Amino acid sequence: MKGMGPLNARAPRGGARVLAAMSGGVDSSVAAALLVERGFEVIGVTMRLLPKLETGFGCCGSPNDVDDAARVCAALAVPHYVLDLSRLFDRDVIQPFVEEYRAGRTPNPCVDCNHKVKFGYLLELADAWGAQAVATGHYARVADGRLYEAVDRAKDQTYFLYRLTARELRRVLFPVGELTKAEVRSRARALGLPTADKPESQEICFVPGRDYRSFVASRPTKGTVRSVNRAGVESGDVVDTGGRKVGRHPGLVGYTVGQRRGLGSVVRSGGPLAEPLYVVRLEARTNTLVVGSAAEARSGGLVAGPASWTAQAPLGPFEARVRVRHRHAPAKAALEVLDDGRVRVRFEEAQRAVAPGQAAVFYSGGEVLGGGTIQEALV
Repeated sequence: MKGMGPLNARAPRGGARVLAAMSGGVDSSVAAALLVERGFEVIGVTMRLLPKLETGFGCCGSPNDVDDAARVCAALAVPHYVLDLSRLFDRDVIQPFVEEYRAGRTPNPCVDCNHKVKFGYLLELADAWGAQAVATGHYARVADGRLYEAVDRAKDQTYFLYRLTARELRRVLFPVGELTKAEVRSRARALGLPTADKPESQEICFVPGRDYRSFVASRPTKGTVRSVNRAGVESGDVVDTGGRKVGRHPGLVGYTVGQRRGLGSVVRSGGPLAEPLYVVRLEARTNTLVVGSAAEARSGGLVAGPASWTAQAPLGPFEARVRVRHRHAPAKAALEVLDDGRVRVRFEEAQRAVAPGQAAVFYSGGEVLGGGTIQEALV
């Protein structure tokens, strides 16, 4: 049987108590089922992350998701608990997301959620409940305290997990990491799980209708620097890379580096454009959107940090493949760890859409070495 094969050879063995994060989706359902089959003592845990549950999809613990998780746990004859982590989620995920957008960056809340809420909290809970490990339905693999890409590369989620360290990875199980999505659904149907054909969502769970601008505008402003705190939602100038004003934008929160869609409505060209325009950078201090050609929207490198390493930090310069967004094909690059703990990356070929605020994740073969938040793109 596939699902928890050789790459998990040193994981806790059957009979050990494991907390299984139950989102109410098919992946976490099958993950829990595989653990039960292997003889683990499974405790299902669903995290309620939103107090009002405005969106009701994804992994935020909507009423439907809680009900589905409970039904799966009942079918597997394992206990199920619901935890209200909405305050922790608001403080450590939503508010940083809002402040990053207001500062002209493009945040990735799933990275923060995995690091600070899901694994951070659940590993502490595992200690309190006498559990040896935490399991989730992520598509990833672990071996000897190291993190590897999933068998199903189209579903691989290691980009969101790079902050896990060797100490944490020794206590983490990813039971579906060696299965394809099709195999997961087939397994769920064979087991008669109620989530077998449940659709999945790729949306950010706490932003209703993908309306980032309205969501950011609705949140309370922290700090005293108006240009930084309100740049995300207030209108400002659009300029080209030479500094020439070419239009007005309705708020930086609607844009990210490398974006092309939607620029036609904010750029006053006076006629057909000679070439398509792309977002080159966002300048929150002056609330300015800078646009340019496709070549100008590409970056020869980046600086990311502070770096987090899944094993140990490299002792000198090294080569790796670097992914700068979830669906980005990792690009070959030369990397150097700087004295302050950040990492300088130089791509073999310039890459598009290197957006400050997103994660840069480093791979060697199928192994995840680590990564860091992109602080700046390099020419």
